[in-house]
Amino acid sequence: MIDTLSSFALSLAYFSGAFTILFGALSVWGARRFRFRRFAAHPAPPPVTILKPIKGTDPDMYRNLSSFLSQDYAHFQVLFCIQNPEDPALPVLKRLREDFPQVDMDIIVSKSRIGYNPKVNNLANAYPFAKHEILLISDSDVRVETDFLRRVAAPFADARVGLVTCFYRISHASGLANILEGLSVNAQFLPQGLAAAFLMRLRFAMGAVIAVRRRAFDACGGFQTLGQHLADDFILGQSVVNAGYRLEFSDALVDCVPGSSNLAEHLTHLTRWTRTIRVCRPWGYAGLLLTQGFSLLTAALLLFGPDVATVAAWLAVGLWRVLTLAWIHLAYLSNPGILTQLPFVPLADWLQTGAWLLGFRSRSVLWRGERYQILLGGRLVPRDKRASASTVAVTP
Repeated sequence: MIDTLSSFALSLAYFSGAFTILFGALSVWGARRFRFRRFAAHPAPPPVTILKPIKGTDPDMYRNLSSFLSQDYAHFQVLFCIQNPEDPALPVLKRLREDFPQVDMDIIVSKSRIGYNPKVNNLANAYPFAKHEILLISDSDVRVETDFLRRVAAPFADARVGLVTCFYRISHASGLANILEGLSVNAQFLPQGLAAAFLMRLRFAMGAVIAVRRRAFDACGGFQTLGQHLADDFILGQSVVNAGYRLEFSDALVDCVPGSSNLAEHLTHLTRWTRTIRVCRPWGYAGLLLTQGFSLLTAALLLFGPDVATVAAWLAVGLWRVLTLAWIHLAYLSNPGILTQLPFVPLADWLQTGAWLLGFRSRSVLWRGERYQILLGGRLVPRDKRASASTVAVTP
């Protein structure tokens, strides 16, 4: 019996290693497809309202937010939304308002809540002040180029497009925690997302940037629907497609600035992301085991001892991982910052596999200092439900 289990475990490690190599090649192809796609400029660029949920400060926050205020675009509005009138980010927002007087910008402060998702609550408070048909939701740690709005607006020239989303990378990271957080995007999510989007034709929204037609957004139930879910970006993308609209991936690639101050914080983020994926796409999440080839071969070496075949497979998978990541980011994603992150790919892969295993352990996540339970379908409920019941009105 033990020999049978050992043989199965070793075979699984080899198969996963082979699949990891194949998936790396598919990711390169997906990145190439992304690099060479271009949308023609919108003949009549629509006015855009940018909604920015803010809670606390982020590294380089002024530069991140000012990149959205410096757009080469005719008509756009920016709404910064915060819930705490004493939020430490407020001085940064006031400085931005002084430095960019030409931008139609407001700061919305409100503690109103429509659900358990704190980000959605924040956005919902600003929604009544939005003036334009295209709504763009973006996190505070995102940085963009000056042509960003023109490139995101371009796919809306097709009236069938209801939502446009952007892939994101982490170009600059310093300190071990931020480098590992960068690799969780650059070496895990981004290659997987590119392969899924352009080879398997999956359609999903990514929370860093989501632009949506207002009529499509309202037809899907708006923030009232999203306020009950952890993965609001996934739910919104799915709902827009179900409403009969198309979802498109912009040809713009945006930067996220990592904010993990220590390794424990990074692991908390990583575990929350894996548990979110598990509740949204359980079968896809289980299939991620096949992309953990390097970690499984490492485990095989530790458990069964080194032999020529296993060591050769381990080296081949590890080297191929590094080479394909360098190829993707240098050739197609204009991200030379990946070079400083590549030496940490083995550690990032081991941590990713650990987080993947922890994703099965419970449905609890820590988000912005509060503990939540994830219910069936990704619905979000605070662990201390009684403490929130008196302040939150939940729509079924």
